[in-house]
Amino acid sequence: MAPISLLVYGIAERRMRASLAEQDEMLPNQIHQPTAAPTLRWIFQLLYGIHCLEISTENKTQQVIEGLTPLRQKILLLFWGTVAEIYQLSYE
Repeated sequence: MAPISLLVYGIAERRMRASLAEQDEMLPNQIHQPTAAPTLRWIFQLLYGIHCLEISTENKTQQVIEGLTPLRQKILLLFWGTVAEIYQLSYE
């Protein structure tokens, strides 16, 4: 099981870095310097603090995403597609 998870981890990290290069973007590293090659572990740490709340009333359920800073939105949009939909983000 572990080799498959490492493969998925490696693919996600490679896609993130490719997306950064494609869009000519950089993210802050641990000492707040711009980097085009962040580790996926660091990306996960930057995303820590996003919360999804589901509020239900009698006939309506609403999903609210909290903690989406501009940096976190930028990172999530770098993942494209389904990730942006999950976090209710749009490409503008």
